[in-house]
Amino acid sequence: MAVPPALEGFTDRSVDVDGVRLHIVEGGTGRERPPLVLVHGWPQHWWIWRAILPALARHYHVVAVDLRGHGWSAAPPARGDAYDKRVLARELLALLDELGLERPVLVGHDWGGWVSLLAASLAPERVRGVVAVAIVAPWARIPVRELWRFGYQLIAGGPLGYLAHTALKQRFLRWVFTLGAGRGRRLTKDEKKVYLERFREPARARAGVAMYRRFLTHEMPAVLRGGYARPVPPDVPVLLLAGRGDGVLTPSLVRRGAAANVEVRVIENAGHWVPEQQPEVVVEHIERFVSSLEV
Repeated sequence: MAVPPALEGFTDRSVDVDGVRLHIVEGGTGRERPPLVLVHGWPQHWWIWRAILPALARHYHVVAVDLRGHGWSAAPPARGDAYDKRVLARELLALLDELGLERPVLVGHDWGGWVSLLAASLAPERVRGVVAVAIVAPWARIPVRELWRFGYQLIAGGPLGYLAHTALKQRFLRWVFTLGAGRGRRLTKDEKKVYLERFREPARARAGVAMYRRFLTHEMPAVLRGGYARPVPPDVPVLLLAGRGDGVLTPSLVRRGAAANVEVRVIENAGHWVPEQQPEVVVEHIERFVSSLEV
């Protein structure tokens, strides 16, 4: 697929952010309310929000972004800290400047949730609140006994990571989609195809590897030491949504990020792909959260 899939009522364009071209999809007319910026995770792109964007756009100005190396954004060479999530968080903040968005609510899934929480931690004055789906908070301590759950990262970011993204008809990525569904709805063959075909481009496959290799070699050690990220300040509300059937980012792990300003809610009949498995429920939680900020 050379061009992004179309979503009725939305426009897509590219924005230059400090020399990196980021692809965004934009819609909605509720500009008197807080804008919403939606950020996907791996191995996906903005299309994960396809059932959520139209519902939110009835009341809000919404922007879905493709992270660097994903979807239709540029894929800088996978060298050094190019795919460090702290770099991506600063790039997300710079995108807000380019778009002129004042204190939006960030909504992220998987790495997109991690990046959104990091952005709020780095520059809390720039963010009104964060909804993070299927991700543990970057400041939460992960017990060593739970690290086995993240074993797939050794494949995704290891020496065979490029082959894992591209070889054997992308069987590894297909397995990730199947396993991640938990007991919720499985993505269809066509739904997976929209994501899989982007990783057939060598630069994007290398970006996918770099997302995990950088995390394993530089970010995870800091997380385990407890020095990776500061908690989001108390004046920035955070909502963490966990799928009941998520076998990696389990509700018990997600709850480790709870605090006075951090609420955790569990979504039934969902695994890891919550925005696609339970879009109506996710919309309800987002709208309720944003409404509470407007009071």
